[in-house]
Amino acid sequence: MIQSVTFGDKNTWDDWRILPTERPVFVPPTLKTLYLDIPGGNGALDMSESLTGYPVYNNRTGTFTFRVMNDYMPWQQRYEEILEYLHGQAMKAILFDNPSWFYQGRFSVDAWKAGNTWSEITIGYNVNPFKWSTTSSTEPWLWDPFNFETGMIWDQTFANITINSTSWVIYNLTADFFGKVPISPTFIISGAPATGMDVIFKNSYLGIDNTSSPMNLKNGTTFVPDIIFYGQTTPYELRLRGTNTSTVTISIDFRVGRL
Repeated sequence: MIQSVTFGDKNTWDDWRILPTERPVFVPPTLKTLYLDIPGGNGALDMSESLTGYPVYNNRTGTFTFRVMNDYMPWQQRYEEILEYLHGQAMKAILFDNPSWFYQGRFSVDAWKAGNTWSEITIGYNVNPFKWSTTSSTEPWLWDPFNFETGMIWDQTFANITINSTSWVIYNLTADFFGKVPISPTFIISGAPATGMDVIFKNSYLGIDNTSSPMNLKNGTTFVPDIIFYGQTTPYELRLRGTNTSTVTISIDFRVGRL
């Protein structure tokens, strides 16, 4: 089995014939911490989650080292090709042995050592602390590329939900399904009246409950940062209310993340 990384639409082995010196792994992100020293008291007060209610992390930063045989292609040609495609560019990266998840960030060519028989290239990365599912909640999953060990099948319907009532339609979303990465969805709405449609969201773990002041969303695509899927095992409650004069179609788009 040949280990490789796909940067954007270029695979390190299939397209460049370079091999990693060791199995490629993105290093874990470091935790952002905030400790408040208490004068005259023992220890310090941990304020790391005071603003969010969950841990937050720095970006993952590190390097991959690859080797290329000089008799396959002149090292100058390979170096220029990789440098032009990758250096300073922001894109997705997918590891060969974890194809259901991608990392998003910026990459660089940090060093190139040219030897007599083989050359060595170092690729640096600065990526988001989380890896994200390659399939979003509104995309169908396919049999052929599906990985039954690491892949994800949506057990709830998030695409093309129809609402044609002024009564609240209630969805109880299982918290375990979303994992331990905070997720805010994008709503894609069509068919709503000019006054829009109302949305209520409850997450008891984070203390979110906008029942007294429902969000009003219009037709189109709207990112909603006030809705956060994160918590332990307590279900989230999502309420949608449309109009009985027309049918509103809603898709709730997001990707599940993992460390």
